[in-house]
Amino acid sequence: MLSKVVQTLKNAKSVAIYAHINVDCDAMGSCLALKNALKDLGKEVDIFINSDFPSNFEFYGDLSFINKKTANEKYDLAVCLDSLSDQRLGKYRYTYNHGVKNTLLIDHHVANTRYCKINYVVQASSTSEILFDVLQELNIKFTKDICKFLISGIATDTGRFSYSANSKTMEVVSKLLNIGNLNMSEICAPLFNSMTDEVFNLTKVAYSKVEFYANKKLAVLIFKYSDFLETGTKLTDVDAFPDIFLGLKSVEFGILASEDDKGYFRVSFRSKGELSAKAVAETFGGGGHLNASGCKLFGEYDEVKQRLIDSTLSVLGWKND
Repeated sequence: MLSKVVQTLKNAKSVAIYAHINVDCDAMGSCLALKNALKDLGKEVDIFINSDFPSNFEFYGDLSFINKKTANEKYDLAVCLDSLSDQRLGKYRYTYNHGVKNTLLIDHHVANTRYCKINYVVQASSTSEILFDVLQELNIKFTKDICKFLISGIATDTGRFSYSANSKTMEVVSKLLNIGNLNMSEICAPLFNSMTDEVFNLTKVAYSKVEFYANKKLAVLIFKYSDFLETGTKLTDVDAFPDIFLGLKSVEFGILASEDDKGYFRVSFRSKGELSAKAVAETFGGGGHLNASGCKLFGEYDEVKQRLIDSTLSVLGWKND
């Protein structure tokens, strides 16, 4: 399958790259790395993402070119990265496959959904890790930027290597660091240590809103849309928040939900050890990894909160003591 993916990329003269809504560093890093690699091969490449960008995306430089078409003709190939289903493409789910000769999915979320003509889905820490193998087979030059982009995706999607990372993951990161003549501080400092005053204020709100259940094994944090308005923040600013309560010794499972302006709640589940965040997410039609998964819900604040708590306790077999 890898050889088919590589040949498909080689054959395309113009490529449109898509990633999921509420974009994260794995999706963005993968998009930028693939774009740079394909442009070096002389191809026309554009990126389309239906999402706002969090403040730490300054790490990636000027992103004003995203969602702007530069190719002269219709695209030969649409590549969907890090997107479990076409619904995750947001508004682009209706147009990504129009007028293109072929469609390709590269993703690490192993599920039954297959919506492209070619679906390359591999169990891995991140899409960035998979893309490293693809770019190696393409025989491209790994520039410093490509290395930075891929490492950013791996480091963030593994929670700074605290879950979903194995020896292969660390081998890939080591190779990218050596090739790009990089050190981890060049990547982690701007991604993880660049909090704005607005996000700091949202963090204070977060700590005041965390609630505990099941003898403090379950932590729940749910933001209302008004919390973002009052602090001047966006939904994308909470990407690192699911991990804030996992530092507590007693907490084994965490839920973070954030309401948007339409009453939808973006939900992230985090777990420790063999507890399955994925199993809980799947009860709401979501998915992801063993220790990091998510879904999206619609409803009133109190109703959504209770549904999340009840389902989690039921799946994990816990009682709310």
